[in-house]
Amino acid sequence: MNLAQCAAFVAIADTGSFTHAAKALSVSQSAVSHAISGLEKDLGVALMKRSRSGVEFTDVGQRILTHARAIVLGRELIRQEADAARDRRSGTLRIGTSQSFATSLLPRLLTEFRGALPDIRIVLREGTDQEIAEWLGGYTIDVGIVNLPKEHLDTVPLLRDEMYAVLPPDHALAGRGGIAVEELADETFVMPVGGVEPMLRTALELVGREPRIGFHAQGINALLSMVAEGHGVTVVPALALPSVPPHPQLRIVPFAPALSRRLGIGIRRAARRAPAVETFVSMARALARDSASQMPRAQGEPGLRGAGRSPSGSAPGTAPGSASGPVRRISASPAMASAS
Repeated sequence: MNLAQCAAFVAIADTGSFTHAAKALSVSQSAVSHAISGLEKDLGVALMKRSRSGVEFTDVGQRILTHARAIVLGRELIRQEADAARDRRSGTLRIGTSQSFATSLLPRLLTEFRGALPDIRIVLREGTDQEIAEWLGGYTIDVGIVNLPKEHLDTVPLLRDEMYAVLPPDHALAGRGGIAVEELADETFVMPVGGVEPMLRTALELVGREPRIGFHAQGINALLSMVAEGHGVTVVPALALPSVPPHPQLRIVPFAPALSRRLGIGIRRAARRAPAVETFVSMARALARDSASQMPRAQGEPGLRGAGRSPSGSAPGTAPGSASGPVRRISASPAMASAS
């Protein structure tokens, strides 16, 4: 068994095919096939099955994949440590993110990061909060944006993201300046896929209720369209709100008392001291603080009428932000934004 075999094995898992793995590794497909054949021969077990639909890992292959990732990422850390000692920063940083963060704060963060470490290759993976936590535990990514707390992960607090109720214009609560979460207990929810649902369930459980879910949807356009058509109400985080809502007649109302989530950076334990990870974490926290200081006031834009100001004093469509204050709502493309 050697590093090239482990790298090929991990690349197939990440890309889903021998062909894509070969492209990712800049080698021929036959080289990847040869590496996997050699690895299976050395180990004496079948690691995967190839079919027209793709690659399927065996049970033992899934278990061995975790260790293979550790080997490949360990090699990367060794290289980063050596580069740092020679004052040469290179290597790869694997980042897990939700779409809402990817379309709001992440672009500016990556611009600053690339300016400081231009030789670091960045790999992005989008997923739900649960998927990102699993990726961190399975050596798939180095850092990931997660909901806090995460007791089994190493985390650094980043910001606080306030939740908003999205209601049709004729809803009885649409004209309110703030609503209590229990006032939505009898409503049918169009539920965002991701971290909003468990938070909303917890909030309602405190008053002896649970959400009644009509549909699940991921993209914010789908959520708002369903609400506009009268299929229910929804709850979205401020980071997921586009700067110009696609349905101007909807009412976006803050909760009173405020309902919010704490976001943090989960860090793969073995990568915590890697120079690229330390730089990413430092820049992300600075960006969160800077965004908080630039929080704009609402100007009565379409889709926010009747929302008022939240109990925390932030304008509708903004999040209370980092621990020290509110964070500005960053413009996001409605077609790409997600409510996760």
